[in-house]
Amino acid sequence: MKPVSRSADPVSLDETMSRGWQALTEEVVDGWRCRFSGGVTKRANSVLPLSEPRDVAAAITGIEDRYAGKGLPAVFQISPDSLPSDLDALLAERGYLLDSPTLVQYLPLEDSGNQPPVPVDARIELSGLPGEGWLNAFCEVEGPHGAPQQGISRDILANTDSIYASLAVDGAIEAVARLALVGNLGGIYSVATREAFRSRGHGRAVVRALLVEASRLKLAGVWLQVVESNLVARALYESMGFESVSRYHYRVGPAARL
Repeated sequence: MKPVSRSADPVSLDETMSRGWQALTEEVVDGWRCRFSGGVTKRANSVLPLSEPRDVAAAITGIEDRYAGKGLPAVFQISPDSLPSDLDALLAERGYLLDSPTLVQYLPLEDSGNQPPVPVDARIELSGLPGEGWLNAFCEVEGPHGAPQQGISRDILANTDSIYASLAVDGAIEAVARLALVGNLGGIYSVATREAFRSRGHGRAVVRALLVEASRLKLAGVWLQVVESNLVARALYESMGFESVSRYHYRVGPAARL
């Protein structure tokens, strides 16, 4: 069951997720939302095509010009709600490459048996802001690694009210995760464990802590996004009760390959 749908709510699942990792600036081109954040992450530097343009070919050309003007490739996030319905095929014909097939998973919390027990792992701390230790751990695992790009990442994180989980041992953070707060839903992002400390259950522990917090806040449910090929992460999330409710992938313009 999807947490949001067009029939029940004017806010689509794609829009909700976009608010969880919100771009620094946005522009609308004939109904398509263009997101710009200095090239840091495809999520925050791609087109969310949830309305059908009057002239699709002209809209694509306009998108390409806008992104090129910012020194970025044109990238589209394609999901079952993308419009027009044949947009994926149209972009493929123009030479756009398919990238990062991703599953969207959801765990209902409201009026269900999915409320997790209070975690006993006292090593986990929660904060309303990403401290330097949290940011350093996340960027070490996921990037970006340059200081200017890390500053952009910090600004993206600050665009959405969130809760940050850190698992520290002897004062050193070994794993992190983030819960973005969007309306009555939460989104799990930025689950990362430093390489030397993997296979110790850290990922499960930080996600579990955020689910406990989501339950305490009486959120209706929590979504997350997991790359389809990441079988280890998928097994973890499914063991915690998450189920796939949608999917998306990116179409990356030819300029990105130059």
